[in-house]
Parts: sequence; structure tokens; C-alpha cells
Amino acid sequence: MGLKTTISPDSSFDKIINTKTSPPLHINSPMLESLALSKLFKEENSKVWMKVDALQPSGSFKIRGIGLLCNELVKQKNSKDEVHFICSSGGNAGKSVAYAGRKLNVKTTIVLPNTIPEATIEKIKDEGANVIVHGTIWDEANTFALELAEKEGCSDCYIHPFDHPLLWEGHSTMIDEIYQDVQNGVCEKPDVILFSVGGGGMMIGILQGLERYGWNDIPIITVETVGSHCFWKSCQEKQLTKLDVSEVTSVIKTLSTRSVCSEAWEISKRFNIKPVLVTDRDAVEACLKFVDHERILVEPSCGATLAVLYKKLPTLLDINAKNILTIVCGGNGTSISQLNDLLQTLPN
Repeated sequence: MGLKTTISPDSSFDKIINTKTSPPLHINSPMLESLALSKLFKEENSKVWMKVDALQPSGSFKIRGIGLLCNELVKQKNSKDEVHFICSSGGNAGKSVAYAGRKLNVKTTIVLPNTIPEATIEKIKDEGANVIVHGTIWDEANTFALELAEKEGCSDCYIHPFDHPLLWEGHSTMIDEIYQDVQNGVCEKPDVILFSVGGGGMMIGILQGLERYGWNDIPIITVETVGSHCFWKSCQEKQLTKLDVSEVTSVIKTLSTRSVCSEAWEISKRFNIKPVLVTDRDAVEACLKFVDHERILVEPSCGATLAVLYKKLPTLLDINAKNILTIVCGGNGTSISQLNDLLQTLPN
């Protein structure tokens, strides 16, 4: 589906981007120690480090892979008039595709389910994209987007939000930067890495990057919310599984897919991964604490991982990590007032 690209397993982003005529659309995001979070782990003598992809120009890590893929799609066409990006999204992929479309000056259509906040829709429209609202969950929006791409004759410019090799390769640049920070003495090699999982695109990129540098030994904690727990369920059943529509109950729609992509499941088998679940309320409360502590606003899909730190969950403590790395993946679909309003609707 869409662009087919073969990438050698040991290829680095530098090698790939040097073959392109366009510069990357993402930035090298900062690696920072969180003194507030490190203070929580004072008894364990541990430091908490943050890879702050919330500062990407599109608001989330998604622009890493999407920027690479969009650049390649434009490069393959004779004219930008032949390019029409069509993407289904829970919000953040759509914002990144819309941003890429604006920067590359090409037509963009984003299909969103009807659960996406109006404020998020407006942010995507502000990037110049056409927005279509269809379905109640991402899977339904995605089916419509595929049909639209075929109808418009631009199936080769359909952009999946998490299931494409160039997306994963772009996301893996996060590890390239972390490795360079370790080499340059900015931080220590992490003893554990925590991040949220939705469809699995970021996970694949991170794990591919770790393999590139021989860092397969680092334990991984993946985080989902109850009601968006497709990877956790696959791990419990020891096979790739798909949630029933009735099981997708989380209010955090940017995590709410019925299944991770098959490559996410396959690559996860090569790592020491410990999947954990938090509640929607845990995730929202973590966002509010984090914006107070670090002055960085993230959406609850990112807050789910921060909740593991704030709650000091046993899965993390049992690793006895001295250098804890959390991926602050960002997100566009929130505000402080929205977080406070949402908190009032969630059970204690």
C-alpha cells in the first residue's frame, strides 16, 4: 500500500538523507535531564532523561518519518501538481502530513474520526490541509482514506500514519541523536527506555535504531492506556491480536488503534520489552504535573508514559535503572483547559 521502498537493515538516516535533494523537515530535539522527575527517584540514585520531541515543528515525533516519506514522494514526481497527500490520522500524523504539505507546497487531505477535538481539526486546517471527518475510530477513517486515494488516482501518495518502512527509518533518527549525545557526553547510555505505543510506528523506529548501534540489551517499557491496549494484549496472548471495536474504550484517541502493525510485533520479539498499562486518568494527571514541572504541554498519549514515572510503577523500579530515558513524543490535541475538563469526566 502506497510507496514501496527497500531499506537495508543497517542503513542510517544520514546515508538516506544524503541521497535526497530536500532537507529533513524535523529538527534534532534536545536531550534534557528532568530535575523534577529525577527528584522522585532520589532514593534509587537515578536520573531521568527526556528526549523532547514535543518541540518538533509539527508538535510531535511523527514529522521524523512523515517528513522523510513526503520528501521522497515529491522527489519521485515530475511536478508537485501530481502530488496529493492523503492521510488518515488520530490527529498527530495528520498534523505532520499537513505541515509537510505546506512546507513542500503540495495538496493535502487528512481524514479524521469524529472523536477528534475541533481545536485539533483547526490546527490541521491552519496548515492548509483539507480535512474530512469520517467514522468513530481511526480504522474507519483509514478505510475511507484508502478509498478516497483510489478514487482520486493518488494511491501512491496515500500516507499511512504508522505502517511504512520510511516512516520507521525516519523515526529511528531519534536514536541516532541519542547515540551522538551519549558519545558527546551529554548523557549516559540509558539503562531503560520508556515510550507510548499506538500503532507501533515509533516503536519500530526506536528498535531499529537500537539495533543499528548494538543497543539491543537496553530494556524497554512500552505504555498504553486501558482501552487502547492492543500491544499489551498481543504480549499477553503471545501472538499479534486485534482488539474488538467494543474494547477500544480509551478517551485517548491518538493511542486508540485496534492492533499494532505486523512489523511492530515481529521486531518486538528481538527485545526485552515489558508492556504496562495505565488509566486514562493517570495519563491526564501526568500531563498536568509535567506542564507544571517542565513548562512543556503534551497530550495524554505522551502522558501515559510520564505516568509510569510519576507513579513509580514496580515494572520500572524492578529494573534498577540509574539512567532512565523517557520519550516525550508530544502531541497537538490538547490544552491545559481541555486536560482539566477531561479530568472531571474520568473515574478516580
